[in-house]
Amino acid sequence: MIDIHCHILPGIDDGASNFFIAKRMLEVAAADGVDTIICTPHYGRGCNSKGKPIREMLMPIAASAGIRLLPGMEYGYSNVHEEEELQPLGDSSFLLIDLGCPVLPPSIGELFFSLERRGYQIIIAHPERYLTDFDSCDELFRLGAFFQLNADSILGRNGTFCRRMAERMIRKGYCHFIASDAHSEHRTFHLSECRHRLEADCGTDFTELVMERNPQRLLKNLPPQTPMIKRNWFSRLFRIGD
Repeated sequence: MIDIHCHILPGIDDGASNFFIAKRMLEVAAADGVDTIICTPHYGRGCNSKGKPIREMLMPIAASAGIRLLPGMEYGYSNVHEEEELQPLGDSSFLLIDLGCPVLPPSIGELFFSLERRGYQIIIAHPERYLTDFDSCDELFRLGAFFQLNADSILGRNGTFCRRMAERMIRKGYCHFIASDAHSEHRTFHLSECRHRLEADCGTDFTELVMERNPQRLLKNLPPQTPMIKRNWFSRLFRIGD
């Protein structure tokens, strides 16, 4: 599996605190079936120049676990303007943006228009964790954004509200990618568990699309396909834990 959102680079943000923790995370990721990780530290001044040598130092350790590491960044809404040259996911044109607010900022349309004119495509990071109004999801989709949901939200590890918001987004077709958003040994990879849950609740076609084919398309710089669950799966969706 390809994990498009992971804070594994040590000593940059609130992710792995050192190389020992990063090595342990790589071992857990490999055991979870991950073979590619896009490193997405939270953006900060100088993060691009600092992250590259750390990623290169970590790459041999990752390779020994059967994992390749690719560059990336998680931008916030307030700081995606700060860099002239932004770091997309891998060698693609996709930017990962955490809006981090319960309602959409008034200038969201202007931001998207500006980024799209520069050739970027936009993936919204874990919107199920902070958006409180589902109309915001409709508006983001209308503006051309794609959505990445966290495996832990789908599994209920981020609370009932996040799980139910994730369910609504999946039902509406607002789920293009599933990622770990792993930060440490304690906030770790549950992608295989999530995959099994989705296969049971949403079907194999849906699960393979959001956890296999769309991440592969991203690495080829192709837009993700929008998944829709077949109607006969609706009554089964997230029936466990309600």
